[in-house]
Amino acid sequence: MAIIAEFIIPVESFPLGRVFDDLPTATVEIERVIPTDQGQLPYFWIADAPDDTIQDVLTTEAAFESVTRIDYYENQGLYRAQWNPEVKGVLTAILDKDLTLLSAIGTNKQWTFEFRAEDSDQISAFQQYCADHEINTQLTRLQSLAELQAGDEYGLTANQHEALLLAFNEGYYNQPRETDLQTLADQLGISRPSFADRLHRGYHNLLRSTIAHRDTTANDSDD
Repeated sequence: MAIIAEFIIPVESFPLGRVFDDLPTATVEIERVIPTDQGQLPYFWIADAPDDTIQDVLTTEAAFESVTRIDYYENQGLYRAQWNPEVKGVLTAILDKDLTLLSAIGTNKQWTFEFRAEDSDQISAFQQYCADHEINTQLTRLQSLAELQAGDEYGLTANQHEALLLAFNEGYYNQPRETDLQTLADQLGISRPSFADRLHRGYHNLLRSTIAHRDTTANDSDD
């Protein structure tokens, strides 16, 4: 049975968390792509921080062998780093335990990781690895994929549904935009990164249960 698990990890327990020492207002989001070898760190976005400062901070991090800027616009950049295989940590645990990373967002408060696993044993193995390597993790959500999808017609949680609907009604998706993430977050009484996280997960669940689901169904029918 497929399992969805969400963990909160302290900022200092993940190498990219050191970014917040010099860039306390930044938000970091790791791309979903997880490489098949441990020599690569996934692509990641860093928002609300100047590019020159970001690169200065990242190049001093021992967990990276090198950092390359892929793109930078509107005060956010896409980066790719060579991972130092000698440094063991959260990403090593993800790879070793064959977890699928659904989302990973970091602020100066904490990291929030969402994984999909084939069963609860994978989640337990991840927790054990982190415990063995003195990585503090807090499990905040654990449910089957079936339970998650049953909670909403489109596989959305109540918070995700609320965030997507608010953004749509307030003109966030209009061109030009009629509001911004901070304003929307203020209306719900949560932080901007938390609101952005709800939108990100909502997009993922919505696409998975609509476009991606229909595409998979069509491919199965072709077979």
